[in-house]
Amino acid sequence: MKSHTVPKKLLEQFAYDDPVTRSKRLWRYQKGQPPYGRAAPKTATRWDGHFADPSNSMKEAELEERLKREFEDPVNQFIDMIGYRTFILTAAHIRFLTGYITILFNRTRARRAASEGQSNIPIEALRALLSDDQKLSDLAAKLTMDMIDSGHQLRWMVTRQEIIDGIMREIARHTNDDEAQRSYIHTMETMMAFADEKMLNGHWGIVHTEPDKPFVIGDAPVVTWERTASNILMFGQGFARPDVEALLPVSPTTCLHVLPLVARGRPVRTPAPEEVNMAQAAFATEHCFTNLCSPEIDATLQPQFGKTRLGIEGFSLSQVDYNKVLFDILLGRRPHVAAPR
Repeated sequence: MKSHTVPKKLLEQFAYDDPVTRSKRLWRYQKGQPPYGRAAPKTATRWDGHFADPSNSMKEAELEERLKREFEDPVNQFIDMIGYRTFILTAAHIRFLTGYITILFNRTRARRAASEGQSNIPIEALRALLSDDQKLSDLAAKLTMDMIDSGHQLRWMVTRQEIIDGIMREIARHTNDDEAQRSYIHTMETMMAFADEKMLNGHWGIVHTEPDKPFVIGDAPVVTWERTASNILMFGQGFARPDVEALLPVSPTTCLHVLPLVARGRPVRTPAPEEVNMAQAAFATEHCFTNLCSPEIDATLQPQFGKTRLGIEGFSLSQVDYNKVLFDILLGRRPHVAAPR
């Protein structure tokens, strides 16, 4: 089954009416390639098996239906009206858009690729634990005390070897080709139930541009940045980071600009269309789209394509000591993990 990563209705907002095919088409921009003018909104971001669940053949169709019913359909009722300068975002609009943006960020190929890297993190942490004799002894002692406190009658202490055997079984359980995809599907279902209060209660604005200088939309269209005091854009900041801004173009002339409810230490500037387009290319896995062919837009996009890979250059947790986090969890401590950068 081919799954949609960017909703068809959203892509149609950026399409033009092609007189040859008598249908809507997009101008597609890609790294190292000239613009291509015949991309169809129906198939431009549709990929085979994107939401496939290795353990449930029905899950992909179920997720597609839920995404349409719970997130796309409510926003589709007013998405084409956002471009009118007289349009005012109500509390109901913002509630629907908060869920829409959250899911749109997570349903992309960029987010799915990040799951592949993240699935290796717990395995590497478990392997590191195997080489630390002191931590293995501490875990054996902790497990022994927990069992005694639970009323178990023990004939012997839990041994380091039993801890090692348990870790090896856990590594084997997570070491398979399906783990990253399982993790991604779990993430999608988790985020479908998540309410981002900081985004919901933040400041929502609409940025407009002229038709001859349009916004593009990338295949990972929800982008973030932090603007430094020297006016440098740092792409890929986490949604809970201080001074973070989130942006989603919804038509060639309209872009949502969201300031989540986080600490802010400097004035906010209205984003320029060129800045938004740079961010769209930086986050994109492969393509950006809009309604016209523009050498100026192509020149803006080309050097930015693929610069912000989720989990690597953007939304990175590289500063987290996962070995310590895992050990704290196993000992029953509450680990502290900083927000993604």
